[in-house]
Amino acid sequence: MTTSARRRARGQVLVMACLTFLLLALTLMASFSVSHAVHERIRIQAASDAQAFSIATLEARGFNTIAYMNRAIAGGIVAELGLHAWRAIASRDVAMYQAGFFSFLMVAASEFAQCPKFKIQHCIHGIQALRIAFKYNQKHRQAKNDLESKDQKWHDAVKGFSDMIKKIYDDEKSILDKVKGEINGGVLLQRIKFTSAPNASMKNFQKYNLIGLACAVEGSSFDDKCEALGWKRTVPVASASDRTHIMESAAKAARNPMEIGRRGSRSLSASGYRSSAASDDSVLAAILGIPPSLIAAPIDGDISSNPQNMMDVQSEGSFKEISILNEKLDVSDNKISGSEPIAIVVVTWKDGYGGWITSGSVPSSANDYKGVPCDGSGGCFINFRMGKASSGADDDTDYGQPSTYGGMSQDLRLIKGGGKGAWEIEGKGEVQMVGTTSKFKFVPGASAYAVSKGKTYFHQLGNNGWQVAPNMFDPFWRAKLQPFLRKELSAALGQAGDGPGQQVIDASSTSVEGVTK
Repeated sequence: MTTSARRRARGQVLVMACLTFLLLALTLMASFSVSHAVHERIRIQAASDAQAFSIATLEARGFNTIAYMNRAIAGGIVAELGLHAWRAIASRDVAMYQAGFFSFLMVAASEFAQCPKFKIQHCIHGIQALRIAFKYNQKHRQAKNDLESKDQKWHDAVKGFSDMIKKIYDDEKSILDKVKGEINGGVLLQRIKFTSAPNASMKNFQKYNLIGLACAVEGSSFDDKCEALGWKRTVPVASASDRTHIMESAAKAARNPMEIGRRGSRSLSASGYRSSAASDDSVLAAILGIPPSLIAAPIDGDISSNPQNMMDVQSEGSFKEISILNEKLDVSDNKISGSEPIAIVVVTWKDGYGGWITSGSVPSSANDYKGVPCDGSGGCFINFRMGKASSGADDDTDYGQPSTYGGMSQDLRLIKGGGKGAWEIEGKGEVQMVGTTSKFKFVPGASAYAVSKGKTYFHQLGNNGWQVAPNMFDPFWRAKLQPFLRKELSAALGQAGDGPGQQVIDASSTSVEGVTK
């Protein structure tokens, strides 16, 4: 090649080098843009997950707190039943002293009846029986006056427990109102957004979350906010009367035999009751016309033999109490009712005997105070609104346990501090190819959407914990992230504004990982 030819070819490689460097620059900028877009996509997904999980955690903590408070309400009812039981026992002692008085008047009469036969000891026994009768009468007055003197304290104690129960219930509603306020755009959710994805915007899932909370509980101040929406399923709110029975059943299951108030459930140990002699049983059996074995071996506590406080008065002989109607101490239909049994008291002493039937009534004031202060509109306590179990892979009822949802969207060009990336050489994020109409887009131009689902679920401890139905008495509520069902994901993307994403999910031929078809 001549010198002039070589001179004319000089610089051709430079043109190729410039084109190559331009391509490398565009590739580098595209790489920066893609990595930034992926980073921001991960950021908004993490923020969305945190939002759904945080709402589920708020609900779980609220439910666990309410579970402890419901136990306190049941404990308050048990305490009220205990007060009524003690009153029933005290009233029974008053009735027994009175029965002893009249019975020993009959003993005295039977002894005096034998005096005309010139048996002086019967006359002496008759006088002694009168003294015992007056002792019983004195004990009766003392016990009655003592019980009446404590009447106001008893009323105040019962009313105090009733007021405590009402206050606890009011606090339960207040807790749920606070959870509702946080779900409806509270400080916690705003903090998640500003910390994790400051340039993102939260999508409006508050309505779904609020409806989920309202549909999961009953007895709250927003029971009427539960409505059918999208994939949500609703369960009717139980009446205040039904909820009252639920709490009353819990209280009945929790109380011990003492609070039941039945004599047969109380201790009949040797310290409280003395065993009777066989001869006494024979005499009593002859009086009543029943086999002696029935008296010697009381059946289920229906026959009390020789109570200590009665034997302290008469010292010898026997004192038998045979129930005709058992005690009644129960809580039902929002009231505590109590009554003493109707019983036959039969005493034997020396050569005489006597008997009396006790009325055993408890003052009507025992029914003045309610066990669970229901107002008929809001219920007596916060209860879990039990739904049905899941019937298949495409069913997410889960006994009505609430699902929670989070959503975020963001322009993927935005960086954490706002604005555009420093590597962008043009505001549109694209390059017009010289001499053509083609454009090279090196920055994603669309907004990204992230949706998440959480679940507030119940799981009791132990190997069979899953077999225990969700309830508001055991504090075993937890939170987790939950996969979407296909129809849920489609509805959630539509609610978030991601129309193309919804179309992808709705396409029957598209396989989406983790989504049931």
